[in-house]
Amino acid sequence: MEDLTVWVAERASKMPREHKFTVGDKWLESCLEVTTLLTEATYVRDKLALLQQASRGLTRARVLARIAERLHLVSTTQLRFFDGTSLEVGKMLGGWTKYARAR
Repeated sequence: MEDLTVWVAERASKMPREHKFTVGDKWLESCLEVTTLLTEATYVRDKLALLQQASRGLTRARVLARIAERLHLVSTTQLRFFDGTSLEVGKMLGGWTKYARAR
């Protein structure tokens, strides 16, 4: 997720001014939130609430990525890259959540 957040930061910084501080910042903020929550979940005993928040943040980031593509702020290829990478993160997050619930 950390690599994906850096990738989003690079894309957001190149967005036109009228979208950089709305769509770009929200997209980056969502990714930073997920990264922070996952890092925090690594160090606490009760992970479930943090993992659920991270899952919601990842969904938010995916929606913002689709909006960015529809506004032509990122290319379809870039959206596919984000979708594929975020899907992989989501699968890992789902597995971690399932494990946390079982404990």
